Amino acid sequence: MLTCTRNGCGQEYDEATNDALACQYHPGKPEFHEGLKGWTCCKSRVHSFDDFLEIKGCKLGPHSHEPKHKENPFKADLTKHEDVLPAEPCQPSKETTGSLAAAQTASSAAPQTTEPVIDEDPEDAAISPGAKCKRNGCNAVYETEERSHAAGQCQFHPGSAVFHEGTKGWTCCKPRATDFDEFMQIKGCAHGRHLFAGTQPTKNIQKVKCRKDFYQMPNSVIVSVYAKKIDKEKSSIKFTAESVQLHLVYGQDSVYDDELRLCARIDPSASSFEYLSTKAEIKLVKEEVGQWPALECEAA
Repeated sequence: MLTCTRNGCGQEYDEATNDALACQYHPGKPEFHEGLKGWTCCKSRVHSFDDFLEIKGCKLGPHSHEPKHKENPFKADLTKHEDVLPAEPCQPSKETTGSLAAAQTASSAAPQTTEPVIDEDPEDAAISPGAKCKRNGCNAVYETEERSHAAGQCQFHPGSAVFHEGTKGWTCCKPRATDFDEFMQIKGCAHGRHLFAGTQPTKNIQKVKCRKDFYQMPNSVIVSVYAKKIDKEKSSIKFTAESVQLHLVYGQDSVYDDELRLCARIDPSASSFEYLSTKAEIKLVKEEVGQWPALECEAA
């Protein structure tokens, strides 16, 4: 098996089955500007380094295992190859060690108020073949339970990426690089077991109110309920002749539940809705043509 060296891919592949559409990759270079991260070849921009690594490639082509060239430096899977990493792993800084010790002391003395850190795979975790390790600096692929969960098998960065005044590194250790490719080659300063699934955090569901408005035509009413990044799989909008039931899950685990008691009757089978990037747009088809005095009428 070979490992693809194209930007944003890093998959293992068999040359015998490699075809023109096997690889999804970035033909451009990484670009960081004013806190935003992305690729020169496509428009997607994110703030988080982890989100940057998850940006899907914008071009399809065959896998390639050509070695890295200086004029095209960045390869997203460099951390998988021992031969391109520094000979000696970096060591955690004294400052970081002291901070970690202080944090552990503080966490043992105070109750946890944030989501638990995804740190270890549960014993009963179902891991699909081909799953990648989630730890920073390690893109190992799951093979078998015995081989993939061996202690010390994973070499990773327990901290997070930090970019400051043109230098790049990790909060958990001292080495800094000016080139992004060199940053990706900084060897992990900690060893442990791979993390393919992780302990999923307990999410705090927040019930909120969403702003809504509407406009109408003789035979229909268009209602907008403003909520960004609606989860289409978990949300629902249901119609009856006299009401609309709303259950919208959006953003960071926010939930909006409401029932619109309509001012007049509608045709549920003809009414419809659509989830957009910033709102849910609902089309109510009136049972009778005419003007409504309001969207919802107060009960008598």
